[in-house]
Order: sequence, then structure tokens, then C-alpha cells
Amino acid sequence: MAIIDVDTHFEPGRGWLADYPEMAARLPEYSVAEATMRAQVGELLAGVPEAERPPRADLLPPKIAAILGEVKVEGYGFDGSAMHSPCDPEGRLAWMDGNGITAANVLCLEGAGYARSLDDRAFARDVIGACNTWLADQVDGHQDRLMPATVLELSDVDWAVAEMTRMRERGSRSFLVGPLPAPGKPAMHPDFEPVWAAAEDLGMICEVHVGSGGNAFDPAWANHPDTMVLRQLGAAGGWQAALLMMNGMVFGGVFDRHPNLTLLFAEYGLHWFAGAVEHMEARGPAVPESDIYMGTYSNELTPEETVRRNVRITPLPRHHQPVQRTLEQYPECVVFSSDYAHNESDPEPTAYYEEQLAGVEPSLKAAFLGGTIAECFARAGDPLPV
Repeated sequence: MAIIDVDTHFEPGRGWLADYPEMAARLPEYSVAEATMRAQVGELLAGVPEAERPPRADLLPPKIAAILGEVKVEGYGFDGSAMHSPCDPEGRLAWMDGNGITAANVLCLEGAGYARSLDDRAFARDVIGACNTWLADQVDGHQDRLMPATVLELSDVDWAVAEMTRMRERGSRSFLVGPLPAPGKPAMHPDFEPVWAAAEDLGMICEVHVGSGGNAFDPAWANHPDTMVLRQLGAAGGWQAALLMMNGMVFGGVFDRHPNLTLLFAEYGLHWFAGAVEHMEARGPAVPESDIYMGTYSNELTPEETVRRNVRITPLPRHHQPVQRTLEQYPECVVFSSDYAHNESDPEPTAYYEEQLAGVEPSLKAAFLGGTIAECFARAGDPLPV
């Protein structure tokens, strides 16, 4: 049985910029603390004037030292875990062998993190392309098991398709976009049709990572003195963009036009998924008043059928993201990932899921661990060599 890990990381901080000194000189120092704060409350505070925001020290997580690896907190992290750590392909392969993992998507989000803050989108593409190249160089010779994920910048669709093609030749089998792939354009916008067509032609899946943003908040929600509450609200709304992207691409007919395209949501949790799909189906052709209020639904499959065919979602191997209920309800949709070697991952993810899924049918467990995502690649005409 092949075990395929769809979300692992090599995140070396500014280490990847060593080969790009001129580029490095134009980029600010990267701060894990700042990035964590932005991920938690950045979008919540986006509409609040700078002068009216709480002090930075109050917005940082109260135990930021644990996130930075400066102190140990029981139950968080493990030996060797970090939000940023050196790239070690041989060590990663040894870890995979110890956990029975056949192949893994490897992400490096450093370039994307810089690109989001750049007004010069041509330079942003240069940064993203350089980071993609760095990652492909690190795993060179091991692409059959360590598959470098391709980060895209979609304000230039021609560049994006060329970058997908270039990185596919270097062993990439997935590409990353945000829920709002380019300013002012949702994922179902016709301008992105060449990207979805290229994904099918190249046998690549589209991955959307929780760190890619796209959520929107009324600034009134940030009008509260307790920053713990603000962090909670930021987390509570962290999946809204994924919900809208899934709705937009299903009702917008993207999967009707591109039936072999796979959309994978990584690290968004499972808590929202079943209810979202049920609500989509209730706005589809099976409900008579949907045609009255919403308009005619003309896609070949119902919304739920489309999600089951084209959308995948992956949990973190953590007890607050139990997998069995959603897996049994949507067996076609839930797939395995470890998030290794981030602090919220698990050093033994396959053993973790063996315990969590002890009462699950073996065929369903095998599908979760690798069979389902392998079928997605095979459906696009380019099976994984596993």
C-alpha cells in the first residue's frame, strides 16, 4: 500500500536566498513572529487604521517563544520540529522510510510569504520563481519521492502556465494558489481557464494552503480590547475564503469544464467541510426552490457529486482534528498529510492515524493514506510512479 503525504515542508528562513544575493538585498528580514501575528489577526485588522490597532506586543501570541523554539511547552512540538528548519533531503527520506511514507509533496512557502508584501508583481514573480527553483534543486534526484510543490503568482497567467510547465519537468506534481488567486479575481474567473487546463494537461493538482489568506472581516469585529478575543475571531474566520473558493469553482462550472482537476485544501481543518457540502447540495438542482431563488444549475453533476469527485481536504495529525467521522461521510475527499516538520505536526503520523482509525475498514484507511490522492493523479492521465 502506497502512503502519500500531501503536505510537508522545507522552510529554511532566508537560507534559500544565499544563491540570490541581489534579490536578498531587496527583501526585508523575515520574522516568524511577524508572520505568525499576520496569520492570526492580519486580515481581521486589515480595515483598521494603523493608529487604532492594539500594540504589536499585545497582538503577538502570548507564548511566541514556544513557536520560535526558544522554550519548550509540553504537548507542543517535538525534537526536531520547527516552523523554519534547514533542508535535509536525505534526513527526510530516512524519516519517511521510518514512517512507511512512499512519497510526499514538499512545500516551501518562503517565496510566497515575501511576494504577498511586494507591490512590484514582476519582482514578486521573480522571487517565487527563484524559490521554486531552490526547492527543485534541493530534491533533485529524489523527485520520485520528494515532489517539489510549485508556488504560483496568477496576476500573469502566461507566466503561471510557463512556471507550471517548467516545474513539472523538474518533478513537481502540485501547484499552490490562494483562494483569491489574483487581486480582484476569484478562482472561477474566466482568466484562469488556462491554468486549470494546464493542470489537467500536466497531471498536477491545485493545492490551497491555509497560510494563503483571502479572508475578509468588517473592521467592527476588531473593536475589542482583549487581543485573545481578536486571535480567536481571526481563527474562527480562517476558512471562509476556502468555503467561497469551493462554492465559486463548483457553481461557476470550473470542474464541469475541467473534470480531471483536483482542488486540495491543506491545513484548513475538517470542522467546516461536511456542513459546507450539505449546504451547497441544498442550493442545487435537487431542491425545487433553488431554481426559483438562485437560477438554473446547468452543471452535469450535482454540487455534492462534484465535490466528491474534485475536492480533497486534509487534516493535521492532531487530536483536535478528528478524522473518522468526515472520512466515513466523505471517503472520496479526505486524504493524509503530516505537515512535517512544523510544530503542529507529528513525528510519527502514520502510527497516529493507525491508532485513530483502528475501527475503520482497511480499504477506507488505505484510501485515506494514499489511494485517494493517487487516483487524482491517475485521473489526470499521469499516475504517480509508486
